[in-house]
Amino acid sequence: MQLYRVLAGAVAILVGLGMARFGYPPLVPGMVEQGWFTPAQAGYLGAANLLGYLFGALSASRFATRVGTAASIRLGLALITLSFLVSSWAAPFLWFFLWRFLSGWAGGILMVVAASTVLTTTPLKQRPLAGAIVFSGAGVGVLFSANVVPWLTALSVSWAWLAMGLLCLGLMLATWRAWEAEAAAGKASTAQLLAPVGALPLAVLLVVVGYGLQSVGYVPHTLFWVDFLAREQGLGAAFASVQWSLFALGAIAGPFLAGWVAARLGWYPALLLAVALMTVALLLSSVADTLLLASLCSFVVGAMVPGLVSLTSGYLSQLVPLEEHRRAWGWATASFALAQAVGGYALAGVFGWVGSYPPVFIIGGVSLFLGFIVAALSRFGRSPA
Repeated sequence: MQLYRVLAGAVAILVGLGMARFGYPPLVPGMVEQGWFTPAQAGYLGAANLLGYLFGALSASRFATRVGTAASIRLGLALITLSFLVSSWAAPFLWFFLWRFLSGWAGGILMVVAASTVLTTTPLKQRPLAGAIVFSGAGVGVLFSANVVPWLTALSVSWAWLAMGLLCLGLMLATWRAWEAEAAAGKASTAQLLAPVGALPLAVLLVVVGYGLQSVGYVPHTLFWVDFLAREQGLGAAFASVQWSLFALGAIAGPFLAGWVAARLGWYPALLLAVALMTVALLLSSVADTLLLASLCSFVVGAMVPGLVSLTSGYLSQLVPLEEHRRAWGWATASFALAQAVGGYALAGVFGWVGSYPPVFIIGGVSLFLGFIVAALSRFGRSPA
């Protein structure tokens, strides 16, 4: 296993998802307090990143084929770095909307292209570990956003944007050479671009649909968990902050736990086990009112957020030829992004209607259960060898 390449993949996920997405919410209070934007405008800027991520996931495979793998990864890193640097001063809403959209698009490119490139160029026996290292970048981003970004924002919103941009710049430069082999390969020929693309196997389509359903289960914790514990359960902000840190620690450990299980059971059983565990944790979260139960739910859900990503990508590498993995993974990532965006608005509407969080966690658990069933059916959709 080429450790430098694998670590570069982790950096791509850290920058594309951990920084570009999870680094933004802690910046919002400072921007609102200092009059940069209204709360509603800040929310729309967050949505712009999600929209860009969806477009990035949908276009990633074709874009990388056209311009080359190395160029697409390096462009994604550069765009996100630039988006932070040019946002370090107060500017009109449309300026920020454009860069939040571009950073989301770049994040989608990095998630699909960088992750797939590392996975498909790693020997079969080492893929679970490689996938664990790559997708742990998302967990590092969650931990960074939970602990470092609020401190930076308290000093200055402008300095926070600038510091995050400089960090992304350093990470980009440190991993620039990791993609030299892909740069040497060059971009695809016109004949390759115009070549007909075959339909994805039924098993892959089932995994893609199941992955989308599972993504709805991410929403309750990433949007509502802290407020649910602090206010509705009456456990206080300090208690909820500790739980968010446990969630972040779980997000770092999750890919490694998932890789360890996959190496012993195989991708398919490990994926189903992970979805089942997350389903139970979501349902239990709706009644979490003690330190032990809340901590268990925080860690398990946090671990499964990147763990399911790693296992789904690994399972797809088993279902399709390696040269088709990027396209299949792109569709899965797009399904995830679309379902999560729709699910986020829908669950926010449910909370606004009922005025209570437990139904939101229950709905998330039900969606995960449906995703479990669809993913389980993928075994029967596989083509005979």
